[in-house]
Amino acid sequence: MKTLFLLGAAAIATAPLLREGGEEAAKKSCCKTTACETAAPSATLASVVKPATKPAYDPDSTGSILVTALFEGDVPERLADLVIDAAKSEGCSDHQIDRTDRTRLITEDGRIANVVVTVEIEGQRPEIPEEPILIDQRGCRFEPHIAVLPVGAHVRFANSDAVNHNVHTFAKRNSPLNRNIAGGSEEVQRLEKDETIEVKCDIHPWMRGYIHVTEAARYGATNLQGTSSLEGLPPGDYKVKYWHEELGKGTSEVVTVAAGAATELELRLGGEKKKKGRRGR
Repeated sequence: MKTLFLLGAAAIATAPLLREGGEEAAKKSCCKTTACETAAPSATLASVVKPATKPAYDPDSTGSILVTALFEGDVPERLADLVIDAAKSEGCSDHQIDRTDRTRLITEDGRIANVVVTVEIEGQRPEIPEEPILIDQRGCRFEPHIAVLPVGAHVRFANSDAVNHNVHTFAKRNSPLNRNIAGGSEEVQRLEKDETIEVKCDIHPWMRGYIHVTEAARYGATNLQGTSSLEGLPPGDYKVKYWHEELGKGTSEVVTVAAGAATELELRLGGEKKKKGRRGR
């Protein structure tokens, strides 16, 4: 079963995107009832998918939605690498510095990484992981670039670099955090309300990431091959919500899930948005 859903984002359609072929590790998808992380670290840009716990779903009584995020239209050239001042990156030398601009990661055939996807199940809340979800400051980058986690989960901001970092979260519904974290130390925070939070380091201006806090029972983020599997869904009709830091957010059309089966859903982002006709007066 396959569903196609087009999503528009006229403001981004002509922006340059990063073309990047996938590594074998990037073929894994990300979706759990517990926290999910996706990133593109270091030279291989391998997608990091790290569920906090392994969920147990009955494959005979539940189904899944296999989401593929695709760019609509001609795939633009990749973004230029970040310009990082060598003097400002002192203390990061113990780890390889990834200069890739992760804002928009896309393969040559148009598969988009770091698209957050969520599905709500009536009467179900997401499971809260027992352990805090790690966001590490390594090589003067936030790892992972995008972290997806449920409402009520704790985040552990660690610093694996030898240099001081500053974790500055631009939260609106949760308590904002603006604190220096010395090398080898960490800070833990509980996030109690759903929202997407931008995270920056005021000391190293190229460091930026996002935390997507959700109330949805199933959630994930696409890997470098642009896929994510939303599993453990009781048979029924669902709508998949999506979010991307540059290509926007929205909701798919209805997707029907059957027990023991996977329904494919294609989300197309980046195409020109259709103009809406004016309503007569």
